[in-house]
Amino acid sequence: MTEDKLIHLWSEDDLDRALGALHDDVPTDLSRLESSRATFLETLDRPVRRKRPWAYALTAAAAVVTLVVTGFLIATNSPGGSAEAKAELNSAADHVVAEDPVIPPGKYRHRVTHSWAEGFTETAPNKGVTYLEESLSETWIPADRTQEWLQSSVITGNRKLLTGTQQDLDFVNKLMDGSKKPQVLRAKCGDFYLDAGQQPCAETGNWGDPTPAWVAGLPRDPEALYQRLKKDAPRNGRGETELLVYAADALRTGELPADVRSALYRALGNLDHLEVSDRAANLAGKVGIAYGSDDGERRQEIIIDPRTGDFIGERTVITSGRNRGLVTGFSSVSSSIADQLGK
Repeated sequence: MTEDKLIHLWSEDDLDRALGALHDDVPTDLSRLESSRATFLETLDRPVRRKRPWAYALTAAAAVVTLVVTGFLIATNSPGGSAEAKAELNSAADHVVAEDPVIPPGKYRHRVTHSWAEGFTETAPNKGVTYLEESLSETWIPADRTQEWLQSSVITGNRKLLTGTQQDLDFVNKLMDGSKKPQVLRAKCGDFYLDAGQQPCAETGNWGDPTPAWVAGLPRDPEALYQRLKKDAPRNGRGETELLVYAADALRTGELPADVRSALYRALGNLDHLEVSDRAANLAGKVGIAYGSDDGERRQEIIIDPRTGDFIGERTVITSGRNRGLVTGFSSVSSSIADQLGK
């Protein structure tokens, strides 16, 4: 794994096309930052996701930088109705393979999460620069999950100016130059972020950290799984949209076996406001169907490949106000089998 491999994940043309309509909708003031900060802070109320790929934290000089959430503007098709979404999810569930690929002894499952995130740096009182910033997280999971896992996370250094001046962005690039070195963590059971005194492989699990024992306790009946999701998700102003957030947390890890993924897709068809929001959602070259739940301000989406039933990523879209259509969360997920740890 080389640094060049990480830095050149997206071409300039790819990013320029994605950003083509962005500047007309981004305000010149910093009001959107406060909304994004509020969205970020809301996530702190949910259980700690110790294996979450974007938990990678910047250090040292990066302390003056506030990383918010991903920013992309992507056109979507007209939404369908909840009946359509339920039918499509049932179809996706039908296409989930009956059994997941078995990782041979001595091999590893290699999970890759790729995202563009919106960053902000204050350059003077009440003045700053906003930009898109690319990051990559890779995790190697051994066939014997109780053995050592490896996680490598990196801010690649690729940034694209949104608001402010190129001079300000050049300052950020210089300030953050040292952050291109990957942060590498090793731990049994993937317990990378244990508190003092905690032992690895002792976590009970949750939707953000679905351990095998926790997954084994999930119902496989879609209606019962829906009720379990309602019970576990906190009560807040987002209503059933928060259930889709929790489902995305679990799907993102890649730790849900085929039978649970199939049941979960069918369970999500019970969400009152779930709609097909995009039939051609493109994440890092993979096209899938986006299923979204709108809380009146933001729409949470999960994106599924209809041919395979694979979860390929997620988005969060602003649905009200002058920033309507702005995607404030974007990530793609893929996995394969690797021969060696870290390669």
